Amino acid sequence: MRRGTPFILSAKDWALMQKWHSDGIPLPVVIEAIDQVFEKNETSGRKKVISSLSYCRHAVKEIWEERKELAVGSGEASPEEAPLALLETLAAEIERGSGSIFFETAAKVRALAAEKSVPRIEERLIEIEHETIEKLLESAPDAMSIRDDVTRLIGDANALDEKTRARTAEANLRRIVRDRFGLPRLTLFR
Repeated sequence: MRRGTPFILSAKDWALMQKWHSDGIPLPVVIEAIDQVFEKNETSGRKKVISSLSYCRHAVKEIWEERKELAVGSGEASPEEAPLALLETLAAEIERGSGSIFFETAAKVRALAAEKSVPRIEERLIEIEHETIEKLLESAPDAMSIRDDVTRLIGDANALDEKTRARTAEANLRRIVRDRFGLPRLTLFR
């Protein structure tokens, strides 16, 4: 999905996925690393074509090492083990925001408890975050100023193709709106 091409994996990609599986790296960690690699590529303005999972292998390793270090001695469950508790914590954090948009978002997050798949929960959280950001922008009196901030951040984007420019603008817009309105990043992996 992030590549924008058909889902075709090489033998090298399959071997890497098997290694991640045998190393016990959870799928959501792999997905998060892939997303970070693509976001970094998009926001940096480079036109680097990412055509193999091996491009993301270092990010997967780094995130997994960080997660293991954070979990040492904590006794807390990983998102794969306790998604319901993490969803409740996230919903409570969202409700700290003021306004009906935050309460609606928290209710949608709580409703994800019916999902049994952490990757599916993560997909829905991305969708919910996108919807919430759109609603916050619609209700913001300074929405034009926020969009101007995004344009300034991107700077001269003439070197970028339209698709990359749009993704870069979207990533920056999400970050600015989350910061301005106090909306936490909607993910189980924090």
